Amino acid sequence: MSYSIAIFQRNIACSRIRERALPRKDRNRKVLAFFLIFVIIFFSVFYIIQANSVATEGHEIQKYKSEVKKLQSENENIKLKLSGVQSLSFLEEKIEGLNMVIAEGVEYMSPISEVAAR
Repeated sequence: MSYSIAIFQRNIACSRIRERALPRKDRNRKVLAFFLIFVIIFFSVFYIIQANSVATEGHEIQKYKSEVKKLQSENENIKLKLSGVQSLSFLEEKIEGLNMVIAEGVEYMSPISEVAAR
């Protein structure tokens, strides 16, 4: 009889171990599910932040491109004005406006010796 009691106690102990092991599996599954949900939420938030950053940078790039085009156009206008101001006809008009005359019979001096020329 003591043998049957020992077997019965052993069966009860094994069933208790199984009962304890089953909740551990459930707990592990819950922890894994929580971890996976956390990872999915984390990467979703990270993706949204990155997408927002890319969109903002794209908007800034477009703004800078339009500013570059505007400055290039302004630079071309300034170059045209500069070429007009540097033209010979413009300078002749300015000379006449200031009552200046064209110098004629210009004589250039030549150095007497090479030492003085240096």
